[in-house]
Amino acid sequence: MPLIDSGESTKDVHLTNLFNTNFSSFSNGQILDNSGCSWMIWSLLELERWWSLFESNVGVPFGRKLFNSCADEEEFQLRDNQIIKTGWFKNSKNRRNLKSRWKLLGWGEIDIDSKEIRTGLPSGIGPGLALAAMESYYDLRFKSEWKQKNQTEIDLQLTQDVKVLSPAKKHSSLPWSSSQNNIFESEQKIELESRNLGWSIDGEPMTVLPTSLFSRLFFSTLGFETSISREVLDSWTISGMDERFTNPLIIASYTTFQLFIESDKHVFIESIDSWAPLIDYYSSTWGWGGALDIQKTDKLGGVSIKFPANESLPFFIGLMMGIWYRSYGKKPKMSVFFENNICTLLIESLLDYA
Repeated sequence: MPLIDSGESTKDVHLTNLFNTNFSSFSNGQILDNSGCSWMIWSLLELERWWSLFESNVGVPFGRKLFNSCADEEEFQLRDNQIIKTGWFKNSKNRRNLKSRWKLLGWGEIDIDSKEIRTGLPSGIGPGLALAAMESYYDLRFKSEWKQKNQTEIDLQLTQDVKVLSPAKKHSSLPWSSSQNNIFESEQKIELESRNLGWSIDGEPMTVLPTSLFSRLFFSTLGFETSISREVLDSWTISGMDERFTNPLIIASYTTFQLFIESDKHVFIESIDSWAPLIDYYSSTWGWGGALDIQKTDKLGGVSIKFPANESLPFFIGLMMGIWYRSYGKKPKMSVFFENNICTLLIESLLDYA
């Protein structure tokens, strides 16, 4: 993550302790909540850019799919974690619960009564999360539009929907979304800094989002073609997985690769030992995945990386692709093999196989 000094943030001990009470970092590069759900920490600037790249790679307007993925995932989590209470004084309790949730997760501020949010999240994400909160609070369904008043303030325009819609279900599992998690917790703790809106890490405005939100989004790309060039698609070989999920995996991974190489992130691969600290710094720290084993495969920079299959896998693959490209300056040939909840990624120079 690119770190900047905004001059606005200060260490928030209470928020830091609360975050580390609710989330734990594991040695497989995942950040899990107390229910075992996977989460990812994002730079707000990179989240906006990632979404723009992803939509471009899908090749069709996809904003409503993002909105629906956010609304469905948040509705499921609010219900599954029993955040919306019943009984005496439920309204005041639920308002507090929702406001506290948004603050803890770095989403911003939500006002149930005025149906307004203040957020640095991309326009499709904030309103989607807010719709779930509104519907869960009022126990009603709404048709939703939103008006962006300025850079951070959004008015939700909600009209009650007379349709009876079933509650949001748990997201459909993708073939790389293993439910097996490494039981060894790392010692790393995330330190948060308070801001006027949301929180930051080392001065960079950030947030945390459930990885399953992206799984819903990726699943919704099934059946769509992609605008990614045939040359890029032909440079991928994927085995051990249902073929219909190939395009969603490539789109998600390639988007993350583009995000990395368009950034100012610096990497230098001096030897095979250089990979581990880079993976920790750019990936594992933020819940984007970690490696089990890294081996050199040839004299031209070829590398084999084994890692556990989990929901953040497309992001991890994209980052590894980005680190390799930034280090060697060559077009990569990507080979991905799945077996027994372990993924093996082989990155080689494409030109040597053209």
